[in-house]
Amino acid sequence: MRKMERYLRECPTWAMILIGVMVLFTCGFVTSLVGVDYEAHNEIALMLKFRDPIGTFRDHPEPLWHIFVAVIVKLTHIRVEFAAGIVTAAFVLFSFFLTYFAIRKAVPDVEGSVVAFFCIILHIVIAIYVPWFNKEPYIGQGSPNIWHNCTSIAIRPIALLVVLRVIKEIEQCRASDFNRNVSVPRGIGIAILLVLSCLAKPAFVQIFYPSIFTLMVVWLIMYNGRSLRMGLQLVLVCLPSLLLTILQFVLAFYGTNKHAGGVTIAPFLVAGMRTPNIPLSMLLALAFPLMMLVLSIVYKKCGWLEIFAWIHLIWGSVWRLLLAEKGDRAPHGNFTWGYILALYLVWFVAIRSFVQIFYDRQEEEQKGQFPLFIIAGILLALHFISGIYYLIYLVFLGNGM
Repeated sequence: MRKMERYLRECPTWAMILIGVMVLFTCGFVTSLVGVDYEAHNEIALMLKFRDPIGTFRDHPEPLWHIFVAVIVKLTHIRVEFAAGIVTAAFVLFSFFLTYFAIRKAVPDVEGSVVAFFCIILHIVIAIYVPWFNKEPYIGQGSPNIWHNCTSIAIRPIALLVVLRVIKEIEQCRASDFNRNVSVPRGIGIAILLVLSCLAKPAFVQIFYPSIFTLMVVWLIMYNGRSLRMGLQLVLVCLPSLLLTILQFVLAFYGTNKHAGGVTIAPFLVAGMRTPNIPLSMLLALAFPLMMLVLSIVYKKCGWLEIFAWIHLIWGSVWRLLLAEKGDRAPHGNFTWGYILALYLVWFVAIRSFVQIFYDRQEEEQKGQFPLFIIAGILLALHFISGIYYLIYLVFLGNGM
């Protein structure tokens, strides 16, 4: 009888998870058929030479997504477009389940169906669409959810997993007053994840390295240098991926590739190409996370994970606003991808905070701050509606980006 009661209680959770799986798998699969970047990446997947890994890496130094697609094509002999859709949808679902379990662990008393519902929303939202300002939903504003670029979808769950693992490890070191070392098995695991992130898309480590360095400097000051040993151990954790990143940087921007024209400092050049007002475009992408940051500070729920995510956004904004590629690839905005990933990170912590405050809503009413929560909910709804329109814009209106 108790098992039956437990099963009945969990039915709404499983139903919402199933809805999330169906919706997000469909979104990932269908948008892969229309996304503007997929044709080129599909061709790369078909050209991979598994017997020549060095040559393959030299020609394309971020092959993780392409390897999965190539393997599925070879094993099943289905069309590469369908293999690409399956792999992309799988990475979207990886992100969905990762955020679901991370939020449930952080807020265990909230119903699983509620968490699953907000995790679905998390993977649909984009910048608030204002037609008279941003004619295209994505271009100019950026978005926490990218549908036209497969490698950005592949790197997203790996990046979030790294951030979660790093924060957990350094928080445990801090709890011991830095008397314990970084766990060797966990450190090796993080190092492997960082290498995988480089092979998926080096954009994450571009923001992770300066972010973890910034956090460690802050902790050195806050804790009178006691965190130095932990910081040096994290350097060792980052070293394999750092060496790989340097190699990828040289190959991508200064190698034999005909498009490799180098990198230059060009403030606001790329970010200003697609928007008449850069700050307003950023505000449209960050309206809900900014409101939740305010609420988290007001309710004293802003922890180191939130701070770490926003540090990533700061560094992502620095690279996006200051750097550009030389030559004909400058409009591609390849230094924007770190900013896009950071948007996803701050959106994750914002949704997590929203779920927590949603659970504590009666308490918040008593504090007289509930109207702020309502405003946050309205902003979230605007982001979500904009995300639904973006999917319609891509799939039914025939746009590729």
